Amino acid sequence: MDISIKEIMDCIVNPVKSQIILSIQKKGECTAKDLLSSQNDIPQATLYRTLNRLVDSGILKIVAENKVRAVTEKVYALNESFLNVNQSIIEQNDGEAYFKLFTNFIIVLMKEFQNYAEKPSINIVKDVSGFSAVPIYATGEEMLEIGNKFKEIIAPYQTRNTSVKEQNMRILATIITPPNDKYM
Repeated sequence: MDISIKEIMDCIVNPVKSQIILSIQKKGECTAKDLLSSQNDIPQATLYRTLNRLVDSGILKIVAENKVRAVTEKVYALNESFLNVNQSIIEQNDGEAYFKLFTNFIIVLMKEFQNYAEKPSINIVKDVSGFSAVPIYATGEEMLEIGNKFKEIIAPYQTRNTSVKEQNMRILATIITPPNDKYM
């Protein structure tokens, strides 16, 4: 099943979908009951509705169905095609698909900022919102090292700490541009 770029972007920015996907990615496979216990801030009805949508879109697949008393419990896993979308674009070196994915990424981020900016009262400083671009000089190997360090830094913040009420879901987006030869 081909997964649309729109569906992929929606998973990145939708807090419920991203929480579910991250949980399943960590565990490999899990049931709705497993997800409810680890994602206790997601209402049960919302979780089941979102799981159904993720299965319908091809993001998740049902890998088993276990009979528990009178109920059939589904076991979910990430669909390989979802996991391999970026890898497929890279392997095919498909510039058009890569640009389309990037364009959708930017559009989704712009929509998030638009929704925020259109609120009647915002506080940019208090809300700790912002964006920046910093030129760096690095080899491909150094860029991979930076990426791995970045993953280590943000890993503890990818799961909500329910004991901290002030903790809000945010989107931290990164863009690494291709090398620019005109500054060499």
